Amino acid sequence: MRAVTLSEMVEWTAADPVGNLQPDCALQAVATDSRSIDKGELFIALRGERFDGHDFVEAAFARGACAALVERRWPGLDQAASGPLLAVDSTLQALGDMARAYRRRWAIPVVAVVGSAGKTTTKEMIAAVLGQRYRVLKTIGSENNEIGVPRTLLQLSPSHEAVVLELAARRIGDIRYLCSIAEPTIGVLLNIGTAHIEFFGSVEGVAKAKGELLDYLDESLTALVNADDRVVVQEIKRTKGRLLTFGFARESEFRGERLVLDQKGCGHFLLHNVPIDLNVPGRHNAYNALAAAAVGRILGVPWEGIQRALAEFEAVSQRGEIVRKNGIAVIDDCYNASPGSMSAALDLLVDVPGARKIAVLGDMLELGAESGRLHAVVGEKAAGCADVVLATGRESAHLVAAARAAGMAQDAARHFEQPEQLGEFAVAQLRHGDVVLVKASRAMTFDRVVERILQQLS
Repeated sequence: MRAVTLSEMVEWTAADPVGNLQPDCALQAVATDSRSIDKGELFIALRGERFDGHDFVEAAFARGACAALVERRWPGLDQAASGPLLAVDSTLQALGDMARAYRRRWAIPVVAVVGSAGKTTTKEMIAAVLGQRYRVLKTIGSENNEIGVPRTLLQLSPSHEAVVLELAARRIGDIRYLCSIAEPTIGVLLNIGTAHIEFFGSVEGVAKAKGELLDYLDESLTALVNADDRVVVQEIKRTKGRLLTFGFARESEFRGERLVLDQKGCGHFLLHNVPIDLNVPGRHNAYNALAAAAVGRILGVPWEGIQRALAEFEAVSQRGEIVRKNGIAVIDDCYNASPGSMSAALDLLVDVPGARKIAVLGDMLELGAESGRLHAVVGEKAAGCADVVLATGRESAHLVAAARAAGMAQDAARHFEQPEQLGEFAVAQLRHGDVVLVKASRAMTFDRVVERILQQLS
């Protein structure tokens, strides 16, 4: 972070200074966790469902914070603090305000990735491609919300030449708000599906939320969208910016051709007659790579740099990562799950060579009233992709029932009450040549299932 004075923070957040404020004091960084704050940083007291940062203001001062951003309604505001305070109506809103003002100091490309599935992998691919020409700041992990996006932007320093962010939504207005902070110059719309449909009521609601990216992009900005996604195509009319498309099936500015998968399931295709070779498996990753290559070309990355970055790119942990041990391939895709990403994972299970395919699946959360039907859709597809389907979770009972209805025998499609039971049974079934897909929503803690399987294989 480039040094920012407290007086600038007061201006950006419309804060009321309380205590002995030194306006010219230069902040080196901002922090939202009092345990990791360093001397000279501004502590932001955020409120969460299970914590209140205001409870740790004194701890932050004890660790060297030069000031704390607090809310005007905080009772401690009337008491003598160990350091100067900046009082605002909402610390969360103020975090966004300061990030917006700070971002405007930098006249550099900012790429925002939006979609129902694949955001993190695509963000990482784009960062790798742009890294061939630029010094890139990117979202760490999946910090893609109203806290993570501002925190990422506040890490900008004079060394950075481009930014790559992923933006997520849990309600209408979220993407619009994040765009107002990040002010992206390029917006990438990957896909629109049923992920988090519980919060939006329908696919149309999801489209309305994701499409806010296109609403934001004006004539001076660029929208890059997936021409093969039917719902995305319906939203194209919302953009006023420069519109570019990517895909394999339809005509587009960045059209991939001759896609084939090798023995490891990794994609190889041509883009503008340039061969692109991937080191990550799955047809869905070919789309992610197309988007990354397109962003690279838009921003002037040479073809050889794009080829090199994508050939060297490795799967993001727990997102389609393949671990091979003792003749068994484990597809670790347990970070999260939605109907769209589950379908892509089952396609990957088919594409990875093996004697027997086993799908170890758990609930997909946040699907609302559509949950039973969407789990059944996945179960029906799983019956055509796997020899064995093992599942746990209340909603996954619909998945197993649908797999059986599609023709799987009862002993081939099984439901378990607890993940531990599922893990033990899966381990007992493994034999040389198997390919095992492990996937569920994050809250199902399927990382423990993966850990149990890999321990057994070791």
